[in-house]
Amino acid sequence: MKDIDLNQRIEEIELALSTLFESPKAPAISGYDDGRTFFIQASWVIESHGDTTLDARCVLTLRFSASQIQRYAQMDTAQRILVRERLCQMVRDRLRAQGKELPLQGECAEDLHVEDRLLDVDDQL
Repeated sequence: MKDIDLNQRIEEIELALSTLFESPKAPAISGYDDGRTFFIQASWVIESHGDTTLDARCVLTLRFSASQIQRYAQMDTAQRILVRERLCQMVRDRLRAQGKELPLQGECAEDLHVEDRLLDVDDQL
């Protein structure tokens, strides 16, 4: 797959995640590939102050294997939509399971390892 296609697929995931968090400021979404793991990090403001250095933020780091990202990138449009919907629901469920509601209160950070079964969509379509 061409790099531009892979970048577009990753951006789809980032855009889907950016809609999950209520925040007085736009969430920051970034990705990083270390060769074995692909990280997508979402950061959003939960308490805003006049001085932005005093803003309280939450951070969620999603960890995908390189093979998971490649598998997602090779899916058709309907399959990718289903995976993004599942991913967003998984994020919501994870944060609620930690006893937190969106938006979270106070500083926080969560790590979430994406499981292969999230990408099992052939039987769903």
